[in-house]
Amino acid sequence: MANAFKVYCEKIDLENIDLKKVYTFKEFEYINDQLKTRTIQLDGKPVNLFEYKNGKLIPMPQVPIARAAVVAEIVRQLGNWNIETHQNGRITSSQGGFDFNVGGARTLRAPDVTFAPRQTTRSLNALQNWTFQGQPFTPIFVVEVDFIQSESEFQAFDDRFRNEFFAPGTSVELGFLVSIGQDNNGQLQGNIHSWR
Repeated sequence: MANAFKVYCEKIDLENIDLKKVYTFKEFEYINDQLKTRTIQLDGKPVNLFEYKNGKLIPMPQVPIARAAVVAEIVRQLGNWNIETHQNGRITSSQGGFDFNVGGARTLRAPDVTFAPRQTTRSLNALQNWTFQGQPFTPIFVVEVDFIQSESEFQAFDDRFRNEFFAPGTSVELGFLVSIGQDNNGQLQGNIHSWR
C-alpha cells in the first residue's frame, strides 16, 4: 500500500481538496491516512477525516468539546450496558466507519456512536475488520449528536437516517439524533429524535 500512497502523494494537494471532484476509493483512503497526523482547513473549519459517498469526499470537521463530551458519555453508557447485559458487541465512536452500500454505491459513514452485536462482529473476516474492503456490514444502532439550529439542518439528518442508515440492505434497527444546545442559563440541554 505504501507504493500506491506514493503515487497519490504526487497528485493530491491536501491543502486544496476539491469537494466537487470524484475521487477513487484508494484516493479517499490515502487522504484519510494522511489526515491521521495533520489537519487541514476547509471553509475555515479544521478537518481531519472524510466520509465517502458516490466518489465524493464529505468533510468531517472537528467538533467542540461540549459535543465531544456528549458523544463520550453516550459511548461510556452504551459500553456499560454492553458489559452488564453480556451483549459482547462492539461500540464505536466517529472514528469507526461502516460501508452502508446504499443502492449499490459505496457510502462510507462514521456515525458518532454505533453498536454492532456479537453475531455480526464475530463473523467478520480480517478484510472487513481492518479495511473497507469485503462484504459491507452495518451496526444495528446508530447515534448522531449535533447542535440543530434550523429545520433544514434537521431535514438533512432525517434524510441521512431514512435514506442511508435505514436503506434496504443495512442492519440498522434503531437510530437516535441527539440535538444539543444551551438553555438560557448556559446549561447543556438536549432533545432526542428516533428512527426505527
